[in-house]
Amino acid sequence: MTHFRPDIVSGAEFAIADMVKKCDERFRFIMLTPGAGNLADYYRSRGFEVWPKRIETPRRKYPGLHTFQSFLFARQLQAKGIDSVIANTFPAASRVQTACRFAGIPYAIYVREYISDKPPHRGILGRADRIFAVSADVAAYLSPMSDPKKIAVAHDHLDAEALVARLEARNPKRFAGEGPVVGIIGRITSYKQQDLFVRAIPWVLKEVPEARFLIVGSAGEGERAYEEGLKKLARELQVDDRLAFLGHRPDALEIMAELTVCCLTSDREPFPRTVLEAQLAGCAVIAADTGGCPEMVEDGVTGLLFPSTRPDSHELLAEKIIRLLGDDALRERIAVNAKERVMQTFASDMPVRQFEAHLKSLVR
Repeated sequence: MTHFRPDIVSGAEFAIADMVKKCDERFRFIMLTPGAGNLADYYRSRGFEVWPKRIETPRRKYPGLHTFQSFLFARQLQAKGIDSVIANTFPAASRVQTACRFAGIPYAIYVREYISDKPPHRGILGRADRIFAVSADVAAYLSPMSDPKKIAVAHDHLDAEALVARLEARNPKRFAGEGPVVGIIGRITSYKQQDLFVRAIPWVLKEVPEARFLIVGSAGEGERAYEEGLKKLARELQVDDRLAFLGHRPDALEIMAELTVCCLTSDREPFPRTVLEAQLAGCAVIAADTGGCPEMVEDGVTGLLFPSTRPDSHELLAEKIIRLLGDDALRERIAVNAKERVMQTFASDMPVRQFEAHLKSLVR
């Protein structure tokens, strides 16, 4: 299992760790990290064998270096008895594909994003033996860029046991007596459209004046202006006294469990684990009707969906929020249905068994 950055432990790394931990013990996994760092430390803490090794990508100052390193790496792969390699993110694929070809080892790419349709990207996809798409929507998106027969949907597995343990140990009712609380949780970035959430607040307050709102998450270096723009927008709409920016929180899951409604407003999200975690936490979810969300949310049954790419999307989001805040029975029914569905699907062994079948097919 190969990765791209040595210093970042992202959702992709959490997801694959949860998945392979549940795989049959006859599978042996080695986490190949591009050098020492936070990622290698994380995998060791989860009990994985770690192989820190950096391979330069082909497009570097010394193009021959990649080929030379790949040739040596191929011999090491053979010596370790590696049967197949999986690039856990698309950027990691270019670092291992040449070595796998030299070694005669099949490799797959786990695609968790909507990569741009460019000739180099088509080439990387075309050289892979298998492509694992994190959602059916991602699979459909990739089909015009590669051979559809090589693409298989491999949903992430949600480690419910660990999450439920955290929820049971939480200090509940942190928002008690303060009216309904509506939140959005995730990294602050333009494609997640937190501005849409802010624009919906005045419309909600007209009908539910006691409502409060939270944005949990922080912006990266390149998105600080967007975050400041959100705060400015809240002041302009005169809702800054009803909206709290909590920043990055390690207890985001626990906060989720105390929300009345949790929203996801992205323009297109491949497989947002936030939705599954909110459902597991017993929080009613409103999500965009794009990307992988419809694979997680059955509208009106396990959540509510709304179109997130229209000029009036903020009004439509507000209508959904008002509907849930005004109907306790509907909100409770949706929360119960969603938690049951998560436990029967993404938190069950089903994604793991499907992943194992994909691995066996890759090796064959």
